[in-house]
Amino acid sequence: MVHGFGQPAARRARRLGRRRAGTAAGLPRARTQADAWFDAWLSGDAAPADLEVPDGWTVLRGLHRPGSGVATVERIAVGPGGIVVVETVRWPGEVAVVNGTLRHQGYGRTPDAATVADAAGAVTALLAPTHRRAVRAVLRLAGHDLDPVAVRGGAVALGEQQATAYLAALPEQLSAPDVRLVVDYLAAELGGPSSPEQLTLDDVFRSPAVWSAPDVPGPRALRDAPRYTAPANPPGHPDQEPEDARPAPARGLVGEGLLRVGLLVLGLLTAGNVLLAWLDAAG
Repeated sequence: MVHGFGQPAARRARRLGRRRAGTAAGLPRARTQADAWFDAWLSGDAAPADLEVPDGWTVLRGLHRPGSGVATVERIAVGPGGIVVVETVRWPGEVAVVNGTLRHQGYGRTPDAATVADAAGAVTALLAPTHRRAVRAVLRLAGHDLDPVAVRGGAVALGEQQATAYLAALPEQLSAPDVRLVVDYLAAELGGPSSPEQLTLDDVFRSPAVWSAPDVPGPRALRDAPRYTAPANPPGHPDQEPEDARPAPARGLVGEGLLRVGLLVLGLLTAGNVLLAWLDAAG
């Protein structure tokens, strides 16, 4: 049994509906361009240089992020050294790594590193087990010189001009046929009009009947999707009987006797105190 809100088919249909709504009318690409324009206007600097890669490497740009209808992956570099998910950030001012934490003008930027690491994890889930260990997450700092260093959040931070040398220094993990295979696969999966669905635990443990369902419920079916309810109690269960029909629990004889003894002692003490007070007043 699947616990939670709705049935597995309804949850899957809701995710598909949200993703389709997000990809309508080219929204992801338009949003990415608008964000890039605003970032350039805010920083007032020229656009960062394109990522130059060593021989044998291929760069895929502007791909969909798996499981998201609006987010995109800026660059994925695929080569002998593996599969590197690259996100470029433009931070004017001082950038440094202090005790493993990436800081911009003194403020921690761990969430930015975690964002690119999450994107790399989503890409990893699409790959075969033999290729998953070759995935890396890189945060490229435009306009800064910084040697590659692992930072909190699960990514490697490096300067704009250090990216090419970093890729060239990676140990070989993919053969030339594997590089072509991964490039073609990612381009087909993430370069289409919509983002591929990201599986969840609900998808893994759903019943085979849901997988074989040919159609996805429409908006009205989503609104009328049944919610999760607790199963009915079997006949004869105490909760099935009316409140008035249930016998009142019997009070223990020992407890009732102790209560009576306590009340008697309390009464005697009260009477004794009254008697002593009367005697003092009479004397």
